[in-house]
Amino acid sequence: MPAASCALQKGVVWIVDDSALDAERARRALENHYAVQVFPDGTAVLEALGSHPAPDVLVLDWVMPGVSGIEVCRFVRSNGAHARIGILLLTVRQQTEQVVEGLSAGANDYLSKPYATNELGARVDALVRSITLLDRAEKAEATVRHLLANVPDALLVLGEGRRITYANPEAQKALGRWAPARLLGQSICELLPQLSAELFAAATGVEAFALPDITIDNEVYAPTVRVFPVDLGGGSTILALRNVTARRMAEVRRLDFYSIIAHDLRSPLSAMLMRSELILLGKHGPLPREAVVDLHKMQGSIRMLVGMINDFLDLASIEGGHFKLIKEEIDLVSLVDGVADVLRPLLVSGELSFEMRALPRPTVLADRRRLGQVVANLLSNAIKFTPRGGKITATLAETETYIEAVVEDTGSGISPHEIPKLFQRYARANSGMAGTGLGLMIVREVVEAHGGTVGVNSVVGCGSRFWFRLPKIGGHGHPSAHASPAG
Repeated sequence: MPAASCALQKGVVWIVDDSALDAERARRALENHYAVQVFPDGTAVLEALGSHPAPDVLVLDWVMPGVSGIEVCRFVRSNGAHARIGILLLTVRQQTEQVVEGLSAGANDYLSKPYATNELGARVDALVRSITLLDRAEKAEATVRHLLANVPDALLVLGEGRRITYANPEAQKALGRWAPARLLGQSICELLPQLSAELFAAATGVEAFALPDITIDNEVYAPTVRVFPVDLGGGSTILALRNVTARRMAEVRRLDFYSIIAHDLRSPLSAMLMRSELILLGKHGPLPREAVVDLHKMQGSIRMLVGMINDFLDLASIEGGHFKLIKEEIDLVSLVDGVADVLRPLLVSGELSFEMRALPRPTVLADRRRLGQVVANLLSNAIKFTPRGGKITATLAETETYIEAVVEDTGSGISPHEIPKLFQRYARANSGMAGTGLGLMIVREVVEAHGGTVGVNSVVGCGSRFWFRLPKIGGHGHPSAHASPAG
């Protein structure tokens, strides 16, 4: 028998042939690459299989006295412990029905006698490679199954009709009201009606697509969906459910805390605004011009503080999962007009002109308050960064699938390296202006919550053009995220 150390370095091949000459020829063809052992008949190899580690490949002569090669083949395949052995049958029988008989008995391959020694080596090499690849695949599958069984998230594989084909232990625990055996084959949309087909339809790529939180047996889960282009063995859609109950409770407490702090801050600020307004109206008599100017500056600072507080509250609401949209059909022209009227004192004080262009009057399905906040943030930014005597233009247009709103200014513009970070948290152009840097991030969050996209085009020295696009009522498709040309 081959030594154990040799078996570790080389694949092991056993040759079984009653012809000493043929067996020696085969041994010499294989000995440079494999640890080879020769057996004179079927009985000898069966005894060895019962007392020694199995080889990688058996090279069996079909016709032998006593136990034939095909009988050895059938015995090996009947024993589950030897299922991984590759079997190559050597035969002078070349009729189709005999070849079929050999393969049906469990042989992996056959080689007709007489054969070329290099062909024997090639066929044994192919069997060893296939066994190695199978071993790697099974180990990889075992590793993946171990990982799936131990990940903290509930994972489900969904097949045709979004029916469950696999559920890891965490998924079985999360869906504990149904027995594990009953989960397989069930439609996830029927088991969890909160996960509608429309929500799944929005997930179209391998990147994780977040769905709204759902509640299962008083526990809150954050679902994400990935759709792969190939079948993963039962389906191409992966649904992950992360238990976020504790996190959501903490976020609620944090939002409550923010709300209390904001209320305690806004109350004295509002009182200061009221008192300053009364003073400006002459409650304590006429004021010198310098005092009036200072009071207006103070009011501007107070309003800026209130705006900062509101930005932080909006951020807390977005991150805390309390960002709810109440949609209705909105005339964008009226909405922009109303926001511009509120901001008109700022336009006047900055000596800025404002123009709105809209033909025809576009309408969108949106949350009026939140969309007004988007327009207000964009107009406020334009006012802040446009020098005296400048111009701000709001343009409303529509295509077959989306409505576009553009706010354009004649300010100093934004450098190209700053543009990519504008819609990120706490980011703002390097202008020296005060602010939280949250306004544009809130704009992005609100627009994307409506299924839209945002963008900006800017040329230093020529102003900036901020835009957002929302799906048109009754339109199809998704607003394009490609930037419009600056103009």
